[in-house]
Amino acid sequence: MMKLKYIAMTAALLLAPLGGASAAWVLGPSLSEGAADSIFTTEVTDRDGLHLKMPVVHGDNLLARARMNGAISARAASFEESLVKRNETWKTEGWISWQEGMAGKDSPYTSFLLITSTYPDRAAHPTSYAWPMTFDRLGHRVTVQDLAKKMPTLTVDEVNRQIEIQCRERKIPIFEEHHTIRRLPDTFYIGKDGHLYLVFQQYEIAPYSSGFIAIDMGRI
Repeated sequence: MMKLKYIAMTAALLLAPLGGASAAWVLGPSLSEGAADSIFTTEVTDRDGLHLKMPVVHGDNLLARARMNGAISARAASFEESLVKRNETWKTEGWISWQEGMAGKDSPYTSFLLITSTYPDRAAHPTSYAWPMTFDRLGHRVTVQDLAKKMPTLTVDEVNRQIEIQCRERKIPIFEEHHTIRRLPDTFYIGKDGHLYLVFQQYEIAPYSSGFIAIDMGRI
């Protein structure tokens, strides 16, 4: 049964349209599961239906490192707490994995994603959520409003326009009548190419079969 659950969860994650086959699943463009020279290592925990592959940030700035690792730990603790509550009424397994965007000793930002997934017993498929995190050199969280100050074209109207264009070009089905956003989303990452990608969750602007959708808003 456990093996079947892993297969089903992997299949569901692979529904995200990434425009090309890859040996390692990634949520969107310009991400990786960790390069050889990464500033991250991965800490693995596997116990009682909780399966974690968590990033650990390394670097010379101890305060920045502490801030980033603290944010990661807080998200993991919140997820574990919610999983415990779910299991009080229905047996549910949970996963956290991560993917790396812009990161490096000389990078202006450190950007990565935590992907949480829950799989209730006998459910048709898991439910997953992306938690992008972006920090400046001092380890302070960067918001989409911070980036909008540097990117005059980062407006709600332009985001809606890019959703239409990019989903049509990539043949991604979206909700034709209900996909329009009314504010800038706070879920984003900065890719290894220096581009800003806005992340739309499963069901947010498209059906489950479309997976996560990352919209490229150009170079920061």
